[in-house]
Amino acid sequence: MAEDSINQIPTDDPLRDKGTTFIAIETVGRLSYARELRLKPDDVIVALDGNPITCDIDKFDETVNSYAEMPALLTIFRKDEFFEIFISESLQCSYKYASDEEIETIIGKQPEHEIGPKESYYGFEALRDMRRRVRLFRTDYSPYATIAPVFWLLYNNMWSPLFVVLVTYAVSALINPILLMLVYVLLSIYFHKAQTVLMRSYGVYLDYTCWFVFAERSTRKAQERLRRFDEKCRFSFSYVPEPTVDEKEEARVAALMKEVRAELDAEANG
Repeated sequence: MAEDSINQIPTDDPLRDKGTTFIAIETVGRLSYARELRLKPDDVIVALDGNPITCDIDKFDETVNSYAEMPALLTIFRKDEFFEIFISESLQCSYKYASDEEIETIIGKQPEHEIGPKESYYGFEALRDMRRRVRLFRTDYSPYATIAPVFWLLYNNMWSPLFVVLVTYAVSALINPILLMLVYVLLSIYFHKAQTVLMRSYGVYLDYTCWFVFAERSTRKAQERLRRFDEKCRFSFSYVPEPTVDEKEEARVAALMKEVRAELDAEANG
């Protein structure tokens, strides 16, 4: 089995004689797969498909590249919390061994973290704005985006693209019904291929920034996971209690956003 080959990789590293060790990310390259997944320096790699990572640093990427059951579910430890993420290739970053303090913390917290079957997880991506509002969406393929783009856009609250698509359909129908059918097919193909890019781009258009890529078993659990990393993050359709609002912080952010918009308007008019 692929998992057995991971556990049987030999290593002559002296750190292995001291007991359990974990591999951590040291640096993340600008064009690396790790950056695409929003992984960060000091993230500790704990397990692959629920199996402990026991290969040494030099052979980790080679092990991942030769892993037969892709995409794989990687377990990461960050800021005293675990989370899962799907990977389909090596992370393409440099590594180091986790510190003794990190190892002790991970071993102590591992019994509290349950890793379910890989098939029960879905990929998620979260975008967050300055007010800590979060746009959370699944990254797996949705047939509704291909079959009914209008309803898919409506479901995801993507109002500007929805307006453009409706206008495009209307104009095409006025010109020729055959043209409408052709436009519908072409847009369906586009939505089929670019679902995640569309949702991410629309979030950026609304002044959200890419925050977190991870895997969870449901939207509820995904929101609960994000709340552990940011106790003040908020969701449009929330399964978790609303966070306590800091009015001073809200006023500060509002003033900052107003100042930024004023500067952008001044540059545009200048």
